[in-house]
Formats: sequence, C-alpha cells, structure tokens
Amino acid sequence: MVYLLAALVPLLYLFNLGSFQVWSPNEAFYADSARTMIKSGNFIDPYYNGELRLNKPPMTYWLVAFGYYLLGINEWGLRLMHALLGLMTGIITLLMAKELTGSYKVGIFSFLMLTLSVQFFANSQYASPEVPFTFFITLSLYLWLMSYKRNSFILLLFAFLSSSCAMLVKGPAGFVLPAGIVFLYLLFTDPKELLKVRYYLLSFVSLILGLWWHAYELFTKGSFFWELFQKENLKRVYDGKDPFYFYLLDLNVSFLPYAFLFFFAFLWVVLKIKREYALPMVWFLLVYGIFSLVAQKIPVYVLPAFPALAIMTSGFMLSQDWERLKRYATLLLLVLISTALAVGIFIFSMPLAFLLLIPIPFLLFLKDHRLSPALAGIMFIVLLKFVLLTNLEEKRKAKELGEFIKLLDPKSSMLVYEVGHFHHSLPFYAERRIIRDKEPQKGSIVVYKSGTFEKCQPIKSFRLYTGSESRLFKLLMDARKGKNFEDFFVCIY
Repeated sequence: MVYLLAALVPLLYLFNLGSFQVWSPNEAFYADSARTMIKSGNFIDPYYNGELRLNKPPMTYWLVAFGYYLLGINEWGLRLMHALLGLMTGIITLLMAKELTGSYKVGIFSFLMLTLSVQFFANSQYASPEVPFTFFITLSLYLWLMSYKRNSFILLLFAFLSSSCAMLVKGPAGFVLPAGIVFLYLLFTDPKELLKVRYYLLSFVSLILGLWWHAYELFTKGSFFWELFQKENLKRVYDGKDPFYFYLLDLNVSFLPYAFLFFFAFLWVVLKIKREYALPMVWFLLVYGIFSLVAQKIPVYVLPAFPALAIMTSGFMLSQDWERLKRYATLLLLVLISTALAVGIFIFSMPLAFLLLIPIPFLLFLKDHRLSPALAGIMFIVLLKFVLLTNLEEKRKAKELGEFIKLLDPKSSMLVYEVGHFHHSLPFYAERRIIRDKEPQKGSIVVYKSGTFEKCQPIKSFRLYTGSESRLFKLLMDARKGKNFEDFFVCIY
C-alpha cells in the first residue's frame, strides 16, 4: 500500500499543474520577470512590469525561464521546475533517511510525509523561491552526509556548490543554514572533523559563487540595491510582532496530514536517545530556532526544515515504541481532517457524494494506522486541486482581461493604464507594461475599477478579485460569498 500511495504523488504534483492562472501577487513577479528575461536576453537583472526588481537573486527566475524554454511561456512552463524540484526534494529525503537509519521503509514514509504536507505541496505548485531553496539546502546536507561517510572530496565540493545555488535563490541564508547545521552536528559528534582545512577553503569558494550576483548588483546599482538587501535580509530580523512560538503552532497546520505527530517524534528521539536521528534533530532545531528569533515570521520561512520533520516522524511511526499513543494520536488526526473535509464539502457546495470518501482513511486505519493520514492527505489534495480550485478558475478573469488588451492592441503600440487597483498578473497576460498610480494619457487603453475613471466610454467589463490570492482559504471564502470582487471596465481614452 505504501508504494501505491507513493506512486500517486507524482500524479498529484504534475496533473493539472498548468490549469490555473498565475496567482497574484507573488507568483506574478516570477512569471513576468522570467518572460522579460527571455525576451530581452538579460538574465542578470530581473525586471517586473518594466521596473527593476532586485528583491531576490535570479535563480528562481532562471528556473521559471528554463520551464518556459521546455513548455512555452505559459502556466505549465511557469511551474514545471518547482513541481519537479518538490518531487526531487522528496527523493533526496528518502535517500537521506535510508542513509541515516538503514531502512528503506523509513525513507519511503519520509517521502510521503514531506511531499503530502500541506505547506510543501502548496509551494511545489506555485512559482516562488521556497521549494528551490529547500531543495538546494536538502541536497547540500545530503551530499555532505555522503561525503562525510565516504570521505569523498568530490561529494563535499558538490555539497558546497549546492549551498551556492541556495544563495542564488534567497541570499546568505543559503550558506548559513546548511553550514550551521553541519557545524553544530560535528561539534557534538565529531569535533576533530571541524579542523579539516577543506571545509574553510570550500566555504570561501561557495560564498564567492553564491554571492557574486549580490556583489555585482551592489557595485552597479549602489544604494538602490543595498536598501533592498537590508529590507529583504536585515529589517525582517527586528521588524515584526509575532510570538516566538509562532512556528510551533503553525506546524499543526503546515505539516498536515501528520501535523502534531512530529512533537511525539521529537520526544521519542530525545527520550530514547536515537542517535541516528541526531542530524535531522539539529536540522530542525537550528532552522526553527533561528527563524523563531527573527521578528518577522512567515510560515514558509521554516520550509527547509520539513525534510527533517519528515525523517524524524517517519522513524517514530515505524518504530515499535508507544504504539497505543500513536494509534490514538493518528485517530484524532483522522477525525480532525475528516471533519474539515466534511465541513468544506458543505461550505463550498461540493457534491454530497464526496462524503462517501471520508470513511476510507478510517478503513485503512484498521489495517495500517501509519498510512491512514497519508491517504486522508491525498483526499484533501484531490478535493482542493481538482474540485475547489477548478471551480474557482471560473471566477478568475485576469487572463481573459490580458487577452482582450492584446486583441485591442496586438502591436503593443498604445500605453495601458490600470486605475483604482493593480492586478499583478496582468503584465504577464497582456505581455506589456501596465502603468499604475498615474493619470492616463490620451490615446491609451485604460482599465479602471468602477467609479474611479469617467473620461471614456467602456468597451467591455470584467469582474475581478481585489484581494491577495496568496491567502488561499480567504480567496475561496471570498469567491463563495462574492466578496472583494469588483467591476472593472476597459476603454480607449
């Protein structure tokens, strides 16, 4: 059964991947910037909507651009590499779990727990830096582990190169996290290893290869880049009000369907002194520790620790210890997930026949309680991706608006303005700059929210969402109620 569930994961990741429009605002930055890179040939300086965007290094844009080369400039190309890197992170987690524990079964369970976790799956379906960053961090740690066990300089070199790639995704954290994890692990298990010069020489090489883009932009853009770098990397350290335990609470949702089972796994590793899980333990503690101290907290910041969560939880669930606790905790999880599914079916007016699916994980629970949350997670993903989001697409009209603008001006000879609101995916779909926050000029195309511009006769209207689509549950609830949807009109001024 475990192999059947694992075989379903690639289908869940890849099927329907490009059937949903670009999500605003975050995904739109990468969609349009990568399109501009291909069009201009400038792969160093990302431009979004005609404006220089140096908030993040270029690796994520390069990955999207590579997807465009393979599948075309569309939603499939946009997300292809993120879905594949998500699956590859799962495979690396499997291999690392097997290397640490000697058990392939722990590895395959780790693969399932990671790839089906809510936060990780969602980000693998969406072009953003989080999954590439997690992939390169995980790859770096796996290659280091293999080099350490086999005393291989080549593997160690590739471990540091992977860290350089992580820096090209999200900056210095791509070095700090894997280096910090390895340092602390060796400090407690094999401090003599830290005396080897090759670690420090390769650190120097890795930093040069990982931070060259930052150095280039600082040299060429000066204070403009430095202010952005401070905002993206330094200001977040002290500018925020979330409590230090934010991520521990969030784990109960982000790591579904296994969620709070991790806390029991953590205690199991500590109380039973499971030395084979020392590396993932340090991995978890360092990532959660650092980001819990950072004032600004966003759930995806701790995504690089999810492979460690999966390995520890998998080992715990497959152990012979605390069986009664595991069964009761798993049953509680199934009740909570099933209740959420049932409520969702009623709230979003899905066919009541879907209620017949809810008992299935409980039947599996009777045979193998360890796999029942994974099956419940697959059901949740199927209902979300293939029912709710498919229905939601009927209410998302940004792509249709962009196609209409191209129809009005196929040669891109007219300026285009949006007044009253700005839809971040519109530059991608219209394939041109959309001017915002400025008074329209005569002879231009104007997209305006009802009541914000009365100087020309509308040609066509569109009902568009004005909230952030990055908060998916709120978007689904708003779509159900018709809330935060406004009439927008198009005219030639």
